[in-house]
Formats: sequence, structure tokens, C-alpha cells
Amino acid sequence: MDKRIDRLLSWIETEAERAHRLLLPVSGGSDSALVFWLLNQHYHAKTVGIFAGAASKLRERAWFDWVGNVEVVAQPTDGEAETARWAMFSVRARSENAWLVGSRNRTEDVLGTFSIASRAATFLPIAGIWKSDVMELCAKVGVPTSIRESSRRADLACGRPAALAQIPWHVTDTFLRYRVGELEHRLVAELDREQVNYLEQVYRDNQFRRHLPRCGPQL
Repeated sequence: MDKRIDRLLSWIETEAERAHRLLLPVSGGSDSALVFWLLNQHYHAKTVGIFAGAASKLRERAWFDWVGNVEVVAQPTDGEAETARWAMFSVRARSENAWLVGSRNRTEDVLGTFSIASRAATFLPIAGIWKSDVMELCAKVGVPTSIRESSRRADLACGRPAALAQIPWHVTDTFLRYRVGELEHRLVAELDREQVNYLEQVYRDNQFRRHLPRCGPQL
């Protein structure tokens, strides 16, 4: 098994031991599929995947059912779709004394393209994993090819800008890894300048999400 997977599993086993229940929204994409697989390795009995929408829309439903327990619920119709979904997930997590689990990866976290509503999830197992690595790990644990292929670019259905969806994840990750000091500038210089300029603008515009204050000052 890949050492990265071993490390993630060890972390989940320790950190989620106190959870009564683990509630994970699944979309049929690679991020939530990987988190679903990881949670089920140690905590199969208390992990529940929730898909909002028509059952026929959940990609590779048979694989999800083989890995663990997935429930299909109706998509809320009140208000903006993603906000309504997270509100529904939050209410259910509270009613079941469950931890609401998110599948935000490091690429989304550093770029800042996650939604404000998704901050309702407080347990984020892959928030330290770049999207490129998520794709590699999905292949290693047997996530179906159709799920992996659907996630080669940013998902418009999840609110990603159309321009961002045209940029391959490895390009975005290279830019962000340079931005956080993991790569040298020469590697970014080899990328398409127009894409880099666009990513720079997205990065700057969305950093406020990463630094929203949680607590007031001590008085």
C-alpha cells in the first residue's frame, strides 16, 4: 500500500475514533470517492455517504454500495443549490450526533475556490492532499476509471468557473506549489502564461475564504 494512504488511514483511525457517526456528502467525483473509501476502511459501521439528487445521477453507484453505505436523498429546492445541500447536511448531522465530513483537497483549500457553505464540514481528511495526488491515490485504491476521468478538470456542477475548468489539475497544482514555496519559479515559467495569470487572479480574489475570522478577541 502507498505510504500516503497508510498515513491517511492512521490519521483517520486516531482522529475519528471519538465520532459517533461520520456523515459524508458524496458527489460521484474523485475527492468524495477517496474520502468515502478511506473512512470505510476503519469505520465502516459508522460511515454514511449522502448523495443529493436522483439515484441515477450518482456515478458508479455499485462501487459506492460495495465500499460502504450510501443513501440517496432529494435535492433541496429552496435557495441556491449548494447552500441548500450543505444546510440539509448540517441539520442531519446535528440530529444524528454525527461529524459532518468534507472532501475539500489542498488544491481547493490553497486556491480558495471552496464555497463558504462548505465550511459547515469540520472534518477534512484530504485537505492536505493536492488534487494531483488525490487522482493518483484514487487509482491505487480502485476508484472506478469513470469517476477519475470525470475529475480531470474542475467541475462546473460544483460551482467552479468555466475558465478554471479548462485548466488541467497538474497545471493548477504546479502554480500553487510554487505559490506556497514548494517549487522553483522556473517550473511555473514553463506553463502557459495566460493560464498562470488567470490562476494568480483567482488565487488573490479568493484568499479571504482561507482567512475568515472564527473567534473574536479575548477581552
